[in-house]
Amino acid sequence: MNAASIRDDFDQIARLSDGREHDNRYFSLLASFVPRDAKRVLDIGCGLGLLAARLATRDRHITGVDLSPEMIARARKKSTDAGRFLFLCGDFLEQGFTSEQFDCVISAAALHHMPTTIAVPRMMELVRPGGRLIIHDVRRDEGLYDQIRSHFALAQEASLRLLRTGWPRSPRAVRLAWERHCAGEKYLTFREATEMAGRFLPHAALFYHWLWRYTIVWNKPCAA
Repeated sequence: MNAASIRDDFDQIARLSDGREHDNRYFSLLASFVPRDAKRVLDIGCGLGLLAARLATRDRHITGVDLSPEMIARARKKSTDAGRFLFLCGDFLEQGFTSEQFDCVISAAALHHMPTTIAVPRMMELVRPGGRLIIHDVRRDEGLYDQIRSHFALAQEASLRLLRTGWPRSPRAVRLAWERHCAGEKYLTFREATEMAGRFLPHAALFYHWLWRYTIVWNKPCAA
């Protein structure tokens, strides 16, 4: 899937998401991985800016970047403190960020849209020595064990949504938009994510999640 298709898909999803509940089940976990002393944070694939808002502290500046103009427009509108947020529209790999610019770089559900062999080294480059890279992305089931866990997790999620909203599923238009977007995407299995981390991110910690997600947390070594 090319950048233009991804942008158009998320422009539509942004418009359909106005006034809807959003998937933030992992935001607290991701926020807990961001070091408390991180003052400069880059959020890659920031979408509506909801994770950026969760990461905000009084003395932390967050830069968010996303391909979708509609997503960025909404992120800018929602941000209440222009001094703490900068939202950029465009391809993360084409932004003029400088090496070691950020104390923490975080990417949530965006890596599968990028060439891994280019994107991961670039993310690493942007983290200062002693800083942290957090990659959270969609994973593909592999084998019966994954499939059984996913079915239980999906049933649990439907039950929780029913309690919150009175409906077990999101609105049909939103589901169809996501289905169209996801139809051509390819995700790593947890085993493949582990292999990728071993190749690029030595000594990283990996976390397997229900509902087709994984997280990698890597600390960049301090300069000698």
